Amino acid sequence: MSNKTPLMYAISFGLALTPICFSTVSAQERCKVSDEATAADSKYTQQHVLDVGDVPGHQIRVYELHRTYANDKPNCENLKRTESWSRGYSDYIDRNGRTWGYDVISFENGDKIFSQFDGTSQTTVAPDGSTKSTFTGVLRYTGGTGLYQGVRGLLKLNVVFDLDKNVNLLKTEGEYWLPASTVGQSKK
Repeated sequence: MSNKTPLMYAISFGLALTPICFSTVSAQERCKVSDEATAADSKYTQQHVLDVGDVPGHQIRVYELHRTYANDKPNCENLKRTESWSRGYSDYIDRNGRTWGYDVISFENGDKIFSQFDGTSQTTVAPDGSTKSTFTGVLRYTGGTGLYQGVRGLLKLNVVFDLDKNVNLLKTEGEYWLPASTVGQSKK
């Protein structure tokens, strides 16, 4: 029985260290995001629309949307956004259908976050003939530069928009996280 005692001590010691080893791997801090971008801070800079020709109102569109953040609040890394660019596609019938594309968010220190978005737009017509268009979708952080190299995240998007009036009002909610190797560097 004395031969098994050192082995038992080794196994017990190894099991005791296991939580310590795994805790550093999963120690990614998650930053909560809840934000609104006003229509005044957003502008469609380009839109190219083509009629598909199969049914009335079916159009495909490529667009570019620029946002500025004059009074942005600092994020978890104590950085403020300066601007973002959305470049995307839509496949609509009477402004109902799929939208997808890419975002680049720039911060005051020059770092950037890259992301992809997709979702669905719906346009309703009121009894008076006015329309209301909304987009609901998901944005995924896919990487970035500087501090945000390797960033990941998932955010829900809700947008009220009017393409004819150049209006785009965004509400965002979700979270992102940095790779474990940069978590300690993120706080200033």
